[in-house]
Amino acid sequence: MAGCMNPEFLDVINYSICRALNARLGDKSVQFFREVGEHHLNEAISRGFVKIDPDGKPLDNLIGVARYLESTGYMEKIVIDRLSDSEAFVEMYGVSVTESSVRLLREGNHPSHFMTNIMLAALSRLGIQAELKDVSFDEKARKFKEHWRILK
Repeated sequence: MAGCMNPEFLDVINYSICRALNARLGDKSVQFFREVGEHHLNEAISRGFVKIDPDGKPLDNLIGVARYLESTGYMEKIVIDRLSDSEAFVEMYGVSVTESSVRLLREGNHPSHFMTNIMLAALSRLGIQAELKDVSFDEKARKFKEHWRILK
C-alpha cells in the first residue's frame, strides 16, 4: 500500500477534522491536539516507527521523530539546525497539510500541528518542556520555520 495516499487527501481530512474540533471545542482544541500528539507518539513507538532514548540528548530524540515524519510523507524534509544542545531552528519543507493549516489560521482557528505536538510529547516523555516560536512560513513553497528552546 506504500505510496497510495495523495497528500491532498490528508490536507482535506486535516482541515475537516480541525474545523469540526474548533467549532466544538474552541480554544480547548489546542489541548486536544496536544493529547493527539501524545497518542500519536505512543502508537508510533508501539509500532516500532520511533524510539525515544531516555539517556539521549533531547534534540537527538527530536531528530528521530523528524526522520519518522519524513518517512511517512507527512513532509518532505525536516532540517534541525542546532544552535546549542538546548536550542534549534526547525525548518519543515513540503508540509502536506500546508493549505489546510494556513486556511485554519486565517479563519482564526487552531491547526492540528501534528509535527509540533508529537515532538512536544517526545520531550515530555523525557521530563522536558520546550518553548517555540514561529519564525516564518511560505505557503507557496510549503515551508515553515520555528525556533525551539528546550526548558529543563
